[in-house]
Amino acid sequence: MLDSLRQEIVRRCPDRDRPAAKVVRFNRRTVLELLILGLIVHLLLPQLGEIRTAARLILHADPLAVAAALLGSALTYLLSGAVLRLAAAKRIPLGKATLVQVAASFANRLAPGSLGGAALSLRYLHQRKLTTADAATAVGVSRAAGAVSVVLLLPVLLPFARRPARILTHDATRAIPLLLGALAVLLVLAAVLAAPRLRRRGRDAAGQVVTALRALTRQHGLWWLVVASTALTLTYGLCLYLALLATGPLPLAHLPPVILVCLVGEGVSSAAPTPGGLGATEAALVSGLLLYGVPLDAAVAGTLIYRLATFWLPVPPGYLAFRLLTRRRLL
Repeated sequence: MLDSLRQEIVRRCPDRDRPAAKVVRFNRRTVLELLILGLIVHLLLPQLGEIRTAARLILHADPLAVAAALLGSALTYLLSGAVLRLAAAKRIPLGKATLVQVAASFANRLAPGSLGGAALSLRYLHQRKLTTADAATAVGVSRAAGAVSVVLLLPVLLPFARRPARILTHDATRAIPLLLGALAVLLVLAAVLAAPRLRRRGRDAAGQVVTALRALTRQHGLWWLVVASTALTLTYGLCLYLALLATGPLPLAHLPPVILVCLVGEGVSSAAPTPGGLGATEAALVSGLLLYGVPLDAAVAGTLIYRLATFWLPVPPGYLAFRLLTRRRLL
């Protein structure tokens, strides 16, 4: 009956002879997005009490310090976009790279170790016509730059920090995620060395990384990459300091220890087997701040405000950025 009706319409309106639109109410992308949203709700719903507590703390905190912490959190995405752009030899626009990092804040809530954000960046670079090897190299170099920035900052921060060793040895149970991460890296390395095919691929990948690093060095992009990554690491530490400052006065002399605690906390977040390091990061930050003389109430309140600014609040903008990039077929 519908075919007959359409034929009659075409007969009376010949200029309307166009293919009928295919109506699809559910496709694989829609189902996948629903599954992702369901997974996020399942993982994050038990943490709503933490969000409510942080929101109440913000209402009674110093508004200028809270605003500065939120601004610092927003700055981290611009710096992350700059790191990705520099790692890709400036072959992507800074605005789009920053938008990808905002979307990564949503993707990172689905997988531990920031794997979701890495996969998202890899997909975006591939859509920008970079080869798979170049895209993987850019993502790997951007991650390696973060480790280099930590190595460069530790000798500067440790002399200013009191009892620096105890922050790493205070509780052996919190080192378990780091040990598991190191064990996983060793197992992957052993598998690469054991299988000839994987060994060849690993050698090729290492050659591509070395070539990319040489190209960045010739363009003086490697040094700017390290500078941007160091600035990103320091910005996270400054956000934690501002979050603590929002709960009460905190001497400026506490800034280096707070940055050091933030480095350890973000390291635990990357190594913990939970999305975004939920639970492990908060415990590491609070325990580290206590070791450096921050009162318990201020440590807990500052940590919750910091996590609200850098973990929870970016989720809705990250979802909107993810939908925008998907709609524009950039992912």
